[in-house]
Amino acid sequence: MKFYKKLLPIAFAICLAVNFTGCTIGDKVVYFDTSSGYNTVFKIGDFKCSKKEALVYLLNEKNIYGSVDGVNLWSEDYDTDTMTSSIKDLTMEHLTRVYILNLYASEQEIELSESEKNACSDAAEEYYKSLNSAEKSFTKAKKKDIEKMYMRYALASKVYEELMNSVDEEVSEDEARVMEAFVLYVSDESTAETIQGMIDYGYTFERLASTYTELDSYQVTFARGEYPEEVDDVVFNLDTDEVSTAIAADGGYYFFQCLDKYNEELSEENKTVIIENRRKQVLEDIVSDLEDRYFSDMNTKLWESIDFPEDSSELTSASFFETLNNHF
Repeated sequence: MKFYKKLLPIAFAICLAVNFTGCTIGDKVVYFDTSSGYNTVFKIGDFKCSKKEALVYLLNEKNIYGSVDGVNLWSEDYDTDTMTSSIKDLTMEHLTRVYILNLYASEQEIELSESEKNACSDAAEEYYKSLNSAEKSFTKAKKKDIEKMYMRYALASKVYEELMNSVDEEVSEDEARVMEAFVLYVSDESTAETIQGMIDYGYTFERLASTYTELDSYQVTFARGEYPEEVDDVVFNLDTDEVSTAIAADGGYYFFQCLDKYNEELSEENKTVIIENRRKQVLEDIVSDLEDRYFSDMNTKLWESIDFPEDSSELTSASFFETLNNHF
């Protein structure tokens, strides 16, 4: 199992928009305050993220995402203040996910095996030896701290993999179906009635759509769920070349002419999208459930005070995640 590859989705799969007042998950918010503790960056339930751990992540995220095609984005030619803010946001999102999955593991009694723990220990020894004195001074992390961080990260990976393996990957052709169609939308009822009359009379639908639609484009490809349910109920029952009657939705009226009721290539691609959305939903459901049952807070003052030193030329470590991956 490649943890580095497996864990990258953890950083992006759950749609968390983290700021310094709250953590938005779907339509819910976990509010933070400043009661986490002097050296604790945030707390979720009884799990506390230390300043040391946050700095190790921050250091590595800085160097992993701080260059593009060999160009150092931390030079004076770029907006380093914005870069720092973005990296800190990414770090907080990453750490939050890892701790959420560890909280879930605790509830479900999921643990690392002895061989996995040994791998974490070996990885910690290797990574700690790779740090120079400036990096050790910046993070204040010792080898035992790194080992605990790896234990949490490895456990998060294990939970993530088990959750993803539980997702049903069977997708029917009808569920994945992507259609091609001409679409016409108008917001005025009388205009819709006029258009319906012209359709009944035999006007070419493409001409009507190109003339009357209030949308940016009158030719579209789409899967289920991209339009309101009222639209899907009608349009996905059309045969090729068939034209719908007016469909009331989105404060107006839609008309469709089916051009291809099953685009094979796009439908196959959509199966992957559906499975990925199922995976995201599994994680979002877990987060929402934990949010309902555990209070979370963040040491805002501490997190806002964290910054990179002016001369950070020696802070180059970027192998934290890769080192763990190499030991599994």
